[in-house]
Amino acid sequence: MTVWFTSERLADLCDATLVQHAGEPSRTAVEVFLLDASAPGWEMPARWDEAAGFSSRVFERILAQGGKRGFYHHDPPSWQFYDPAARTGVHTLPAPMEIPPWERGSPLRLFIHWAQAAAGYRLTHAATLGVGGRGALIVGASGSGKSGTTLAGLMNGLQSIGDDYVVVEQDATIVAHSVFKLFKQDLDGLRRVGVDPAQLPDARRNWHRKIEFDAARLAPEAFVDRMEIRALLLPHIAHTGRSRIEPATSREAAVALAPSAVLQLPGDAAEGFQFFMGLAKRLPAFHVSLSQDAVEISEKIGSFLERETVHSG
Repeated sequence: MTVWFTSERLADLCDATLVQHAGEPSRTAVEVFLLDASAPGWEMPARWDEAAGFSSRVFERILAQGGKRGFYHHDPPSWQFYDPAARTGVHTLPAPMEIPPWERGSPLRLFIHWAQAAAGYRLTHAATLGVGGRGALIVGASGSGKSGTTLAGLMNGLQSIGDDYVVVEQDATIVAHSVFKLFKQDLDGLRRVGVDPAQLPDARRNWHRKIEFDAARLAPEAFVDRMEIRALLLPHIAHTGRSRIEPATSREAAVALAPSAVLQLPGDAAEGFQFFMGLAKRLPAFHVSLSQDAVEISEKIGSFLERETVHSG
């Protein structure tokens, strides 16, 4: 993906946030233009007449009929459009840094989603933990413990490629690729795994007041670029003395995986559900009842991954 910026600040944000996969061949070559109203000859983004009955679903359907993808953010107004056939995207902004607040930690997220979907991959809302380059997607609703579990593993000898979004390819093997460098956690979660926020010089608060930090700097050897996926883990915070891992059904895995992975990313929803149903059918799934001990959680999941993913083939 080649990205053109009118704002050096926004370019620096993307550089600090996105993982660079140097030297890897790409199935597609995509160009994206991020243009704001401070650029000569570029006007303020139009504001949708909400009194006329704005509907994002109708907007999405109109674009899809013409083979396009798009998203409108109302305050401040900004538009994102993508043409899968031309492999070209445009993001028009009112000011250099006026991107939607949730995209500061995951800039270009929708363009990555649209481009990967067109190539047969999927940007997936999931965390990851692994051992020796093989591991699991950690999936579930917000608050289920995905990020805390991932950070506990990262700080105690396990590998990860991300705690929020990864790109998944589903061929003969299922492989996940890192996309964003930043992890997100609250102060209590950091303290539970023994991380002093003062040790994170580049950390910042996001729109949810969670602390975002570069995982690769915190644990350089533990943050990897790719991981072969052998299982799905469905965590929930149980407040028990010891963590437990028990089998889950493919239906439970699909319910945990598909809704957030599809509904958070407009466009290609039907293909997305089909993709994630396929993942849920192919991969064994497990419920993980989480204790409050970060080291114990990491040891339990590490032993499971050694047994289920590394030595299973």
